[in-house]
This record gives sequence, structure tokens and C-alpha cells, in this order.
Amino acid sequence: MARNYGDYDDEFEMRRREPEEQEYPLRDERRVSRRRRIGEEETKKAPLIIRLIAWAAVIVFCFVAGYVGTSMALRFLDRKDILERKDVVSGREEAGELLAREDGKIELNARKVTFSVYYPRGGGLVSENDDFISGIMEDDIQQAINKIFSLIPGKFPADVQLINIFRTGDTVFLNFNSAFVSGLAKLGENESALFITAVVRTIKENFTPITKVRFLVNGKVTRQGSPVDLTVPWQLPQG
Repeated sequence: MARNYGDYDDEFEMRRREPEEQEYPLRDERRVSRRRRIGEEETKKAPLIIRLIAWAAVIVFCFVAGYVGTSMALRFLDRKDILERKDVVSGREEAGELLAREDGKIELNARKVTFSVYYPRGGGLVSENDDFISGIMEDDIQQAINKIFSLIPGKFPADVQLINIFRTGDTVFLNFNSAFVSGLAKLGENESALFITAVVRTIKENFTPITKVRFLVNGKVTRQGSPVDLTVPWQLPQG
């Protein structure tokens, strides 16, 4: 027997979805918790600039503390004469006394060197070996020039002075006062040329890599009063 559509129960109930029931509840919860964790991690670290300042402050503090502590310790040891050294010289006078010792030995930081010093005599050049306490090159050149003047007494005015020395590359500049020109004029052309040659040879043989010498007067190149040309660098002939 055929069934009519009216035989079926037409009553049905539509279930209304509650607001809290969403399609993907777990995904949303994970996203929220993930954002929360990221926010918590970001609040744990201070800004980079603050961290750098803090590290710099720690380094400065350690440096200052070490410096102050070391200074106080050294002052204490110095007062107790624990650091006093009897075998170290502190000036040229003490260095001269050290050189005068018969044993000729230099202790600790002092270094004795022997230079070949040239000076004019009898129309030519002669050399003499002399010992010096060595320092920087400019000071050593000063000592060598003073030695040359001492080997030709009376040839230059007593007030002649080598004001300063400076060098660049293979050239050294000797800056004299005006009495130097007067001394060269007194010597004459030939003997002045011998003196200049003696200076150049002394410097070239003892102070590598210098090969040229410029003579200045009061910091300037002079063109008058000297019997030799002081406007050009002097050097020994090649060969």
C-alpha cells in the first residue's frame, strides 16, 4: 500500500547555534594564547639602548675601580720604598755618571750605543767613536751634533744653538738659531762645506734611513749670510 506524504511527521525543530559555539574554537584559543605569550616575552627584555648603557656603566665602573685600586697600592709600596730601584737613571747627569763607570756596563733600561762622529780637521774629515745613552732618534742626533761642536772648540760662537730636530722620510731638519749663520761665515766657504759634510756623514752613517739633511735658521730657509747654500738639502754623493 502506498504511503502518502501526509503520513510523515512534518514536525521538526531547528536548533539555534549559541553565540559561544563557533566553528573553530580551538584555533582562536591558540591564536589568543600565542599573542599573549609573545607580549609577555617582549616585556621581559629591556630596550637595546638601555642594555648597552648598563653594560657600558659596568665596564667603566670596573676600569675606575681597578685604576684607583692600583694607584693606591703603588703609592703605598712607594712610601714603603719597596719599588725603589737603585740601578735606574732618571736624567742626563746620572746617565753621564753611568757612562763613566770603568766596567762600561749599562743595566736594565739604559742602552749604550757607539756612534762614529765626523768633524773637520786639517782640511779634511776625521772620525771619532763615542758612546751615548740612546733614546729616540731625534735625541740621539742632538747628542751627535753637540759632540761635533765640542770637537771643534772656538769655531762657532758660544751662543750657537740647535733649537730642535724633526724628520720626514729620509730627510732630517736641523733648526739652528741665527748664531749658526755667523759661525759659518766665520769659518769661510771651504771649512763651512767641511763642517756641513761632517754633519751629513755623521747622521747618514749612524741614523738609518736618513740620507738628506736640511739646515734651517729660526725655522726658516735662509738665503743670506752663509758662505754655503742652505736652501737645498745636503747629502753625500751616491756610490
